[in-house]
Amino acid sequence: MVTIMIDYNRPVPITEFLSGKIPVTHPSDEPLVCMNDRFICDSKYYRWAETGGKALPGSGPYIMCRRTVFEMLENAEALLPEGYRFIIFDAYRPVAVQQALWDYYRGRFREQNPEKTEEEIDEMTLFCVSLPSYDILLPSLHNTGGAVDLSIIGPDGKELDMGCEFDEFTDAAWTAYFEDGQTGDGANIRARDNRRMLYSVMTGAGFTNLPSEWWHFDYGDEKWGLYTNNDPVYAGIPDADAAEMIPQGSFITKTE
Repeated sequence: MVTIMIDYNRPVPITEFLSGKIPVTHPSDEPLVCMNDRFICDSKYYRWAETGGKALPGSGPYIMCRRTVFEMLENAEALLPEGYRFIIFDAYRPVAVQQALWDYYRGRFREQNPEKTEEEIDEMTLFCVSLPSYDILLPSLHNTGGAVDLSIIGPDGKELDMGCEFDEFTDAAWTAYFEDGQTGDGANIRARDNRRMLYSVMTGAGFTNLPSEWWHFDYGDEKWGLYTNNDPVYAGIPDADAAEMIPQGSFITKTE
């Protein structure tokens, strides 16, 4: 077995945000697997802060990902210092959840920016959430089961300070935000170093990072393809198909 040496202090590179549609031409039939028995999981959209802790339509307590992604996450977590663990916020996302997120953020931006055109509102929304896709060969990232949102819990059982919260769509969410030592509330060295640790172990295990979100990493999906110059291998998974792969009643169909 090859031992991977990780430099937890390696700076996060300044990375351009790449966009573009790459259709899946040879989709993998790799199944989804449940993450809850192996990782610490906190299904954010099952108890979504923006709705006062209510579940988004289609969400559930179980978090799923592709089998290879599961194995890569095990390898990445093993690269963390002793006593540190991952906490998984989201991975496979049903189309119903993606649609609910899109509708929420688009409605909020429309209300806050009445002077904007519909096209401008769409562009603002796309910064926060991918457009829901019902074409499994041109899926949104999380619908493939190849994207994962996560952070790190320290030996004290608390989440590490990353400088901003999950799904906080501000400039501070960019992974390399604190790398210049001057950005934000002074030089947030602790958040910078914690982001470096997460970035180092995840990329060391083969994931790519979405540069606008410190918590988001990809394998096998469109963004991974753009950053590695490969064709994506994971198509979208319809909600009904995913529901058959998980414990009965894991996903709900209406807001509780």
